[in-house]
Amino acid sequence: MSDFQAKFQYLNSSGAATQEGPCQTQFDTQTFTLTPESGSAMAFDLGDIDAVMAADWEIRLPLYTGNTILLRQLGKAYETVAHDLLEAHRNRILQCLLLEDMQEITRFNGTFALDSISGPADIRLFKSNLAVLPVNSQGFQWRLADVDSVSFDSDAWEVMLHAGSDQLKFTKLAKRTEEFVAKLREAMIALAAQSAQALHMIFPFLNPDQVQAAAGLLREGQSAPVSRLAAINPKIPAALTANAVDQNLKPYYNDLVARNGNGMLYAGFKLIREEDQDQAIEAEEHPEGNDAADSDSSSITQLPDDSITQSENVLYWFFFPIPGNVVAWEASSSSGRATYFFRLVDPAQAPQLRDPAKAQGLIDAAVKRLNRVLGMLNFRRRPIYLSDDKLEMDPQFHRYAIAARRLPEVRQVRASFLGRALHSSHDAWLEQVKGILERAK
Repeated sequence: MSDFQAKFQYLNSSGAATQEGPCQTQFDTQTFTLTPESGSAMAFDLGDIDAVMAADWEIRLPLYTGNTILLRQLGKAYETVAHDLLEAHRNRILQCLLLEDMQEITRFNGTFALDSISGPADIRLFKSNLAVLPVNSQGFQWRLADVDSVSFDSDAWEVMLHAGSDQLKFTKLAKRTEEFVAKLREAMIALAAQSAQALHMIFPFLNPDQVQAAAGLLREGQSAPVSRLAAINPKIPAALTANAVDQNLKPYYNDLVARNGNGMLYAGFKLIREEDQDQAIEAEEHPEGNDAADSDSSSITQLPDDSITQSENVLYWFFFPIPGNVVAWEASSSSGRATYFFRLVDPAQAPQLRDPAKAQGLIDAAVKRLNRVLGMLNFRRRPIYLSDDKLEMDPQFHRYAIAARRLPEVRQVRASFLGRALHSSHDAWLEQVKGILERAK
């Protein structure tokens, strides 16, 4: 950790300087420290910085609090500090976006536009995700399985990604524009091929047309109504029960099916990739639920509290909407540790669930929202079930607190979380479920 001498200003949300003067600054892979020549030092996580903006020999660091640190007079160290701090900040944001254990394919520099935000960015392509790390705004990610299409305007040299109603545009990739399109499509094709192979493995009776239809409906990392899958082939529901549910978890699965009074069941899967299997696997939960099981390390690839499924490279799960404004999420792979319960909708909307004309749409939207957040978290559970105090006060989980602060969808799902029932034994699980459903009322 190198030290740099500078002049600083600490600006409040109105832009007025509340502190200023000579200082010493230093940063590592996680923490930025500023020590004024007179006064107390301050230290904070690099994830607390919204952007690293370097221009005209000054570095501006807007913080999530609304305040800003302005660094000037760095002298010959300016370019080094600007470059190294930006790189450290981007790497920390990847950790806070929970992408640091993904296998990176390549990276590009360009300009992006999404909704009302745009600007220059570092664009990093992973096997299953695309991360956009802007210079002047907060970073975000898209799962490749969520992308419906990629278009390339060779006249304007614009690349457009379409995902539902969202459009993400990239420009100013210069000579690497065609390479970006090729690499992106190559990654999406590889993901689609692996997904189709996974579906063929669990549904070996499907003909090629049916596999294609199932792949269009049940994408990797997403969920689909089992009733719609059954319309492709009526054997699919039975095959899911037989092939996607570990034998030891059948009692929990069967109980949840019995509670699924409206018959609306959703299924999903996620590919467990080679980089996941090559590193140490640490379960995120423990049957007894003690704090020792909550240990975590950013240097260890964290599979989502399940390690290997029946096929050794696929994680399966189900969503079970339950009467009373509740949905249960159950990872049905061999190392599944718990069932998670959430409110489907805001309590003010709950009466609409009794309206047949509205219930289907509300439940579909709720499951899609939950699934999207789980995908954003790479199917980690800790950012959802750990308490606010645990996330904020335990240094090893602070990146989860930053993720929850940066991602409003994560905050919404945490607010809807009702509890988890551990798979310590079926009788103990039943008691926990009873208590959760009582609280839900």
